[in-house]
Amino acid sequence: MIEPSLPFDEEPVTPESRIDARDRAGRERAVDPRFNVALEASAGTGKTRVLVDRYVNLLREGVDPSEILALTFTRKAAAEMRERIIATLRLGGARGEFSPRRWRELRDRTADVAISTIDAFCLSLLREFPLEADLDPGFQMADETEVPRLVDEALDRALRTCRSVAREDEHVALVFAQLRDRRAGAGLAGLLARRIVAPSILGRYLSSGPRDLTVRDAARRGAGSLLAVFESMRGGLDRFLETGPLHPSFRLLLRQLRELEDGFAAAHELNPAAVQESFRRLRDHFLTQDGEPRKLLPPKYKKASFASAADWQTHKDLVVGHALAVLDAHKAWRRDLNVLVSRGVWRMFRIAEREYRRTLDARALLDFPDVLLKTIELLRHMEEFARSRFRLESRYHQVLVDEVQDTSRAQWNLVSLLAQ
Repeated sequence: MIEPSLPFDEEPVTPESRIDARDRAGRERAVDPRFNVALEASAGTGKTRVLVDRYVNLLREGVDPSEILALTFTRKAAAEMRERIIATLRLGGARGEFSPRRWRELRDRTADVAISTIDAFCLSLLREFPLEADLDPGFQMADETEVPRLVDEALDRALRTCRSVAREDEHVALVFAQLRDRRAGAGLAGLLARRIVAPSILGRYLSSGPRDLTVRDAARRGAGSLLAVFESMRGGLDRFLETGPLHPSFRLLLRQLRELEDGFAAAHELNPAAVQESFRRLRDHFLTQDGEPRKLLPPKYKKASFASAADWQTHKDLVVGHALAVLDAHKAWRRDLNVLVSRGVWRMFRIAEREYRRTLDARALLDFPDVLLKTIELLRHMEEFARSRFRLESRYHQVLVDEVQDTSRAQWNLVSLLAQ
């Protein structure tokens, strides 16, 4: 017979009670200062708790609080971690977990228990060693509300320069043709905001595309793939055009396709803008607004828009039967076009970055990406006997990083350099 029990007779279920022996052994190793540890676990499993316990165990082993560099990613997280460390210290002191002398030392030095954000640490390091970081000693942080104005100022000059460059660089010219000034400026502003990662992303994309592709080649490839769709039709392009609707927009498409056919057959240099416009009109004709192959003709082409019911049926069959081929041709054209546009964007980004850098330098300002990049550069190029290297190595003996899964590649490079 099972003995009845009341709810308050049961042991409370805590996260610790769910930890199996193997996990407990891993946690014990993670908080042991003798080991270097990278802790990987899902959300809510107590990673920050382990970091707090490791920090306190370092203090138990006699490590000075000023020798511990503890980093996290937001001011709120830093404040919360510091509160938890102080609370754990006080609880340990009340339980007698520290010798009386050590507890008096720590109790009087709780102000030295510092948790820093990565941004704040980088800024303090640059302020301490501005000359080694190749900075004006009087540099200031750009106010977040001021940055958009500085970006706009730099982009105005950059776009004027890019317009001049476009006269001799077909890739830059293609960017303006595809995006116009407003969208190009907005794209460059986005890249400047992400300039820590933008070069590597653009570089990877460019390296994955054909290196010898030119604007002229792309235009001929696009026109060729498009005309090949009509060649595969029964009756070819002629039948497609002859059975089409008697509608002004279709007459424009008819004229464009004839010009495209003539230019391709005569091996003339095709205008990428004309090829792009042909794809745009054919995309509307063969594909839905969602980019899916049509199963019916576009709504604007009513049955009465055709010369006969037979033409309507024939044209509908041609559109529905070859919509997927048009979609494939369009995707291939976009891939080629994206490679060419990316080349232009890469050059324009470098011009915009240079202008933005000049704008900041003229005011002795840094923004947040600058602070991280300059700190990485400082750490990477510290000479063996540099004053900055000597001070860092003598100051910090332990590095603790919370929420390392949230680091960008650049932040992880920073942590790696600090550990070295």
